[in-house]
Amino acid sequence: MRIIVAEDREAASECAADIVERFVRSQRRASLGVATGSTTEALYAELARRHQQGGLSFAGVDVYLLDEYAGLDPDDPCRYCSVVQRALARQVDLRRDAVHCPDPDAPDLEGECCRYEHLVRSAPIGLQILGIGSNGHIAFNEPGSSFDSVTRIVPLSEQTRSDNAGFFGDGRPVPELAITQGISTILAAAELLLLACGDRKAAAVAQAVSGPVCEAVPASALQLHPSATVILDPDAASRL
Repeated sequence: MRIIVAEDREAASECAADIVERFVRSQRRASLGVATGSTTEALYAELARRHQQGGLSFAGVDVYLLDEYAGLDPDDPCRYCSVVQRALARQVDLRRDAVHCPDPDAPDLEGECCRYEHLVRSAPIGLQILGIGSNGHIAFNEPGSSFDSVTRIVPLSEQTRSDNAGFFGDGRPVPELAITQGISTILAAAELLLLACGDRKAAAVAQAVSGPVCEAVPASALQLHPSATVILDPDAASRL
């Protein structure tokens, strides 16, 4: 595992964007796994700037979401597919059919999880962008998730729902269920890139990168991957 501590939050986003740009430019057709959250939105803003000012093209890229809430209206701006469309897809030259996500409105959710698992595995993902939850989750794999887990429906912990409540600024409750790629699905990507900023993530980061590899800290599974990079700002790295 390679750990990079950047000068500040902006520098961390730029460093992560360097890795994404190298990946995109090196592939004629690229399969990029994307995460959501305030930290990754800063990364996507930097990638959009590079597209608009530096000619970075995403025309040959397909993007695959890590997870999606269940129980939100199709046009809800808090749906992760909407977030990715708003933060990245509409800011660059991604094809209209290039954004792939699990469908939480499918009549057969278990069947939909199988469909999406097969889609992601068949891509396959060349670079997977990740965030980390304050309880050590990656995607929506909460503490206790098996390292053998695949795409499935999961209940969200109270801590995760509390952490994400700020994205639902009108006071609406955070959904209790989501569809998420499993840990084994994530580890199947050729390269992993975890970006974390802020002291609220420091304890989880320390457990994930320097603590024991255990299912109580799902992000510790990154220690098992042969090509994982963790990019931090000084606050997120403060407990290392």
